Amino acid sequence: MDILFFGGAFDPPHTGHSHILSRALTYKTFDKIIIMPTGTPGHKSGCKAPFPIRKLMAQKAFEYPGLNVEVSDYEGLKDEKSYSYITLEHLKEVYPTAKIWFLIGADSAINMKSWVNWQRLAEQTAFIILDRGRRDGQMLKKAVEEIKVYSPDSIVLKARPVEQSSTRIRQQVQKGADISEQVCPQVQNIIMQSAVYDEDYYKRNISTARFLLPLMMDEKRQRHTLNVRRLAVKLALRHGVDTDKTQLCALLHDVMKQAPRREILRRAGSFLGQKAARDKPPEVLHGFAAAHFAQKEMAIDDDETLWALRSHTCGRAGMSDVEKIIYLADMLSAERKFDGKNRLLDIAYENLDNAMEKALESSLRWLEEKKRPIDTDSIQALNYFKTLNKDGGSIDGK
Repeated sequence: MDILFFGGAFDPPHTGHSHILSRALTYKTFDKIIIMPTGTPGHKSGCKAPFPIRKLMAQKAFEYPGLNVEVSDYEGLKDEKSYSYITLEHLKEVYPTAKIWFLIGADSAINMKSWVNWQRLAEQTAFIILDRGRRDGQMLKKAVEEIKVYSPDSIVLKARPVEQSSTRIRQQVQKGADISEQVCPQVQNIIMQSAVYDEDYYKRNISTARFLLPLMMDEKRQRHTLNVRRLAVKLALRHGVDTDKTQLCALLHDVMKQAPRREILRRAGSFLGQKAARDKPPEVLHGFAAAHFAQKEMAIDDDETLWALRSHTCGRAGMSDVEKIIYLADMLSAERKFDGKNRLLDIAYENLDNAMEKALESSLRWLEEKKRPIDTDSIQALNYFKTLNKDGGSIDGK
């Protein structure tokens, strides 16, 4: 079995990437092609587009009818940096009898000795090196000779230069320039619909969050999310709260709700710390995972936004008005049905602090009746709002 492996940020994938892959496909027939978008390690996004959108763009850019193409999320779902030798070891475990061909450019070959454990990597694969005539031929020849000591089947393929750059494309998008000759139509549509490269903070993140909904959740959860946004914006207008920030929080609050359990635990643990996450009731972890997603994949570092995501299910003492609105909008969204809902909604329009006290009492009472675990943050939040309201509190959270 021959597998062709092609990795990159694909932020976005462009015609240069497609040309590289097409040229490799002229060399031999492969049983499987694995496209591997890189992850975004750490707490700040190394890529501009969130991984789910980069994965979707890669799926559209590398559609080859009749070929077995897989766009893998192996690196995209890891917090730590995934070095190439680790990825190749993973692929060898999954396909122990396969020969894996690693597609790289001439620059990568020339700089191979700077890669972590490059000899170990080379022993596991055969490189297909695309020479587009950009670098000194002697440098490439020397690098290939050194690589072949560990990877004797590696080859160099000549390819015509294609002057494309993901960075340049993102810059052109920001200027409103035409990119139709640099990306395929499907990728261009994704870029335009998601506004993922727009310079305006709220336009970009609100559009991106809205675009993510069908990628991250089913239709029922999407309806709930949009209902939460509608109510949250109404409450924000009533109480003089930033509507852009409020609707961004509303759109992202359940972004991890239907993610695989393993991913929720991973993200919540990365955000909270593994021990703290294990001590939390499972039902509240998706909020902490959502905060991690927003921080890591969308480079959102606004504390109020991140707090609103993490506290939207459990609450906490000292909540901001945005946090209160997201908590209440989630509980009181249009599709929810329970006794006392309309009265609680009326209170929410009148006074956020009073509404939070009543909402937390209702939530904790329901959890006790169902014998569900109660998060300590919820208990502390209820005590906080009881004391606040008893002492006169604040008018509309001010």
